[in-house]
Amino acid sequence: MAILKIKVIDASGTDLPGQTVKVSGIDALQTNAQGMVQFLIENGAGFEIFINGKSCWLGDTIALAKQEIFQQSGDDFTRVSTQ
Repeated sequence: MAILKIKVIDASGTDLPGQTVKVSGIDALQTNAQGMVQFLIENGAGFEIFINGKSCWLGDTIALAKQEIFQQSGDDFTRVSTQ
């Protein structure tokens, strides 16, 4: 098991609170005032990340960093960097 932190920002890089983030097999959470959520996830499994109901990333959990950043682009969010 690992902790995955997801940060959601707008097009200018400002934190986005109140965004709905869901990951495979886990209930949805809302981002906090810093645009962050965190999940306890299984290692080495197929995985999908949704923000506001739209799929933003699909792959193996091994490819994820401890913190992922997703930036808003129109109605979608794009994985822009990892930390």
